[in-house]
Amino acid sequence: MRVETPAGTRLGSLQSFQQQLAQRLQHTQKSARSANSYLACAIGARHFLFDLPHTEEILAGELPTPVPFTRHWYLGLVSHRGQLLGVIDLDGFAGADPRPWQRSDRLLVLSSALPVRCAIRVTQIIGMIDQAKLTPVAPDATSPIWSPHRFNHDDGSHYLGVDLMTLMTLPSFLDIAQH
Repeated sequence: MRVETPAGTRLGSLQSFQQQLAQRLQHTQKSARSANSYLACAIGARHFLFDLPHTEEILAGELPTPVPFTRHWYLGLVSHRGQLLGVIDLDGFAGADPRPWQRSDRLLVLSSALPVRCAIRVTQIIGMIDQAKLTPVAPDATSPIWSPHRFNHDDGSHYLGVDLMTLMTLPSFLDIAQH
């Protein structure tokens, strides 16, 4: 039996799509093509690009356990493969108001090679995008330091590139305590 979701898509189809995307992500990361591709995700109202080598896995249905006395953008912890991962709301970190967890939210687990072991809450996984389909756009003065690159896609959509190494060295990112 398949369950209809509010958007009218079939839950089984969505789960199948997520599994196929996760398999493609793992396969692409191992291929030479990964250096020329990004993983595109919607986070709130904005679309972001993540370097494939900095991503690891996509998790569905993982509601984080809240951690008291932390900032609103630090959503809590999830257990993944025997390790605890901090869950970050990147949109909230960028200044957006907190929003409740949605059943359709996913977690983008970031590479263990990065300095901070964590996952990013994403609203939607858009898919992999080839760098050749992107045109760089002049930087915006209001863009955060961790997202200095802007792109237009051939289909007319707009993306912000995420520099995870810069993000993870910011004192404001490392200080999750509520003051």
